[in-house]
Amino acid sequence: MCGIFGFVARSGSPLQRDHLLGLMRLLYRLSETRGREAAGVAMLGGNTINVHRTAASASVLLRSKVFTDLVADGLERSYAGGNRPATPVVLIGHSRLVTNGMQGIGSNNQPLVRGSMALVHNGIVVNVEELWASRPELERVAEVDTEVIAALLDAAIARGETVERATIDTFAVVKGETNIAALRPQDDALLLATNTGSLYRLDNKSLRLSVFVSEMYIAQQVVAKSYLPGNADQWSIAHLKPGRGTLIELSQHAEHEFALRASSEFAIAAPRLPSKRPEFRLVDTELLAEERRRTIRRCTRCVLPATMPHIEFDAEGVCNYCRHHEPITYKGRDELERILAPHRKTNGEPDCIVAFSGGRDSCYAMHLLVKELDMHPLAFTYDWGMVTDLARRNQARMCASLGVEHIWISADIKAKRANIRRNVNAWLKTPKLGLIPLLIAGDKHFFYHANRLQKQTGLQLMVLAENRLERTDFKSGFCGIPPKFVRGAGSYQIGGARLAQMAGYYGAAFARNPRFLNASLWDTVTASGSYYFIPHDYLWLFHYLPWDEAEVEASLIGGYDWERAKDTDRTWRIGDGTAAFYNFVYHTVAGLSEFDTFRSNQVREGVIPRHEALELLEDDNRPRFGSIIEYCQTIGVDFDRVMQVVSAIPKHY
Repeated sequence: MCGIFGFVARSGSPLQRDHLLGLMRLLYRLSETRGREAAGVAMLGGNTINVHRTAASASVLLRSKVFTDLVADGLERSYAGGNRPATPVVLIGHSRLVTNGMQGIGSNNQPLVRGSMALVHNGIVVNVEELWASRPELERVAEVDTEVIAALLDAAIARGETVERATIDTFAVVKGETNIAALRPQDDALLLATNTGSLYRLDNKSLRLSVFVSEMYIAQQVVAKSYLPGNADQWSIAHLKPGRGTLIELSQHAEHEFALRASSEFAIAAPRLPSKRPEFRLVDTELLAEERRRTIRRCTRCVLPATMPHIEFDAEGVCNYCRHHEPITYKGRDELERILAPHRKTNGEPDCIVAFSGGRDSCYAMHLLVKELDMHPLAFTYDWGMVTDLARRNQARMCASLGVEHIWISADIKAKRANIRRNVNAWLKTPKLGLIPLLIAGDKHFFYHANRLQKQTGLQLMVLAENRLERTDFKSGFCGIPPKFVRGAGSYQIGGARLAQMAGYYGAAFARNPRFLNASLWDTVTASGSYYFIPHDYLWLFHYLPWDEAEVEASLIGGYDWERAKDTDRTWRIGDGTAAFYNFVYHTVAGLSEFDTFRSNQVREGVIPRHEALELLEDDNRPRFGSIIEYCQTIGVDFDRVMQVVSAIPKHY
């Protein structure tokens, strides 16, 4: 099971920085055999604890720039330019064997941060659900069982209990194999505790160094293989027996061992006074990235961030997208009626086709056509393998309630998903934001089949429900293509010359990464031709009628018991099996997603105020891990590998 390990090098230790760096690497390599699925580090240097986790092995962690920079920062803070540490250098590490909580979700990996404490755990808590249910006041943010241990410890300490008492109380209710190490420098201590005996402590007083590991063999190898100065006989190895805890002091070379069961031994122990130490700052790299995203500069009029491709701010902080924006003008109900009237039939037979994805816009369009416009649509869905079951159920609700015939045109689903898998695997080798549209190109055959269906049915009117607020042209921006602002269009558009520029971008990308030249290429090329080059002689319903989000949701949910997704309160894109994934990538790497452009357009149109848009984005951009997992399972790629690659992409902020 997982490896937990670490050390305390006290102030004044004769160890040089390279000595400690070598010790760190040795501990990770020796402990990696206990778990290779994730790894992490918490390091105290000066008055800062830096924490980093990755969904990769300890070997990968050691090679990462984040680890190198984190360690260098911690050592610099402790050594403060000298040859000996001026303040304790403390490290706790983790090499994970996953038991519960997918490692692709960062909050499930360790060290786990709770309050002012960083904690690592080896074992399995078997009553984790019971513990959370019994303490509803504690917030749960992850799936991993370790979190309940940290939550119980942190809550007890916050109530004023000593670390020893909090540990005893926690182990009294936790069932299952539990070995922990927790760093809380405010108490001048590193806590170790075990109910199975899977902890060993090494001490070297001449080096002012204490080390802990999960196995006796690892302890022996540290003594035998480390390049630390001194002799092997200067080391002592102690086994922390089952049912015992110990507090290793950070400032002095001392330990305070105690029993994990309340007993006379604990009752007569002298109380430990709080250490008069400076306040400690705990910095989690994952939370830090989230905080950096929150502080990205945004347009003072809309909510577009500075990471939007080709964005420019004027002296007042207003972006060029706002400066070039003109309010959307709708053609109106009368003009719409003029177009519909020649097609409308009175015998109940279909008189138009509505493109029916199962998303909120197409469902609302169906509602309008039947209930308000007195039309008799034929619903058409092109299934390229990424229509979700949720979308299918909502389609069924709508068609049954409105009495609408539903025609499905299905691609070779197995082949389409294989194509997506090939392109995702290629993208993982060169994960550029400009290449993400390749992962969803296969849906563009919709236009070919729409035109073909019109010919087959003889219905000349095809209705599409594209919402003009949802333009997401930043995707071409990541290909290096600047926006072309078209007067009166209500959005920024891409022209013919820019299509050639985009083709050049993809061609260069294929040359750099030949994995894109796979069996999906013909499908991608023909899909692009369907999108860009065949006629799109359709009626765009929301070019005539205004679109209001609140009205759309009220009509669908209230009138048709329209179903929401389980992993978000939002209704947009929940019928698309790819959207949760690509929006997560955009937001993680660039700090913006389709929601940022959508909310910005709402603000420009006066639909919502800017402050409301900012509030909505907090929920809009929350990762939909359930849907991302389902996407990966559907196309046959490893979720944890995907998340590892995405988290490692250099950020734009």
